[in-house]
Amino acid sequence: MEILTDYDNEVYKTQVMNSPEGSLFKQWASPLNRLQREKGEISVMDIWQTSTQCIEKLYQAGGNKIDEIPFIYTSLIKACSIIKQGRNTINRTRAEAEASAQLIMTVTATRSLNYIQPGHEEDPVSENDGVVLKIMNEIGKPAFDKYAELFFSQKTNIYGEKIVIDSYNPFTAKDANTTPTLQKEARRKKILTTLFDKTRGLEQLFCSSDYENLKLCFENICNDDTLLPRFEMTMPNANTWGINRKMALNIIAIFVNKRNINITMNQINTTIGGSNNSPYLTHHRPYNDNRTAFGITTDNYNAIVRIIEAL
Repeated sequence: MEILTDYDNEVYKTQVMNSPEGSLFKQWASPLNRLQREKGEISVMDIWQTSTQCIEKLYQAGGNKIDEIPFIYTSLIKACSIIKQGRNTINRTRAEAEASAQLIMTVTATRSLNYIQPGHEEDPVSENDGVVLKIMNEIGKPAFDKYAELFFSQKTNIYGEKIVIDSYNPFTAKDANTTPTLQKEARRKKILTTLFDKTRGLEQLFCSSDYENLKLCFENICNDDTLLPRFEMTMPNANTWGINRKMALNIIAIFVNKRNINITMNQINTTIGGSNNSPYLTHHRPYNDNRTAFGITTDNYNAIVRIIEAL
């Protein structure tokens, strides 16, 4: 599981608090924060984001929602076993992973149950009710009751007023895929699509293994929370790539230099479009070279070198 950066965490929290599910999220916020503080549980926004991804999978399953739940729960246990943030990885025990998965599934169940409009509590059961029952059955009633009790335990706010949760059916929403992780994947895909399109000619210039490693290098760089936003900058201004073309060409030059590939910068320049690329290919280090030729900082350069050396 890839957890949110501190910045994404704050942005996402504001979005969720002001969303149609804001009142339900606020009801969960206190017990989830307490579990994080006292039990070392996954953070509140990461739990909510992962629950939203579960909602999206159920939404995509259409009439097979009930049958999809065991697959979701199994994949959650696996995902919660390894926590990643940037370059840091934490391995968790089976018990920790299972507890997190059960909690996420319970949060998902309460979101599913929240479709009921006031005055319709006695209406016939719907598919959403089936989702709740299947989740309860899948994770076990003791685990479900333990976490659900945390949600339902607080009946009034600090002023003694009854807490009212606004009803909302997440399976009728078309914006269930707006989690930061999925947003990042869309951003990453957009940059990579541009990079592979604009540098396609290098496939004929490089040997196949070097070309595949260059693509992998771009993929790993775009997966970095610091380097991806750098790639999204338009440098130089109004360039036809629509991204940080300086950075892309800097990376190619660094890659060729560090991998000792016997190809000249002039060959690369000719292959991907002409003389206006030359300054960004011929300078290699932003801290002792022509800085206007760089779309990266010294820290970016060092991170890129580490990625290349790890290939």
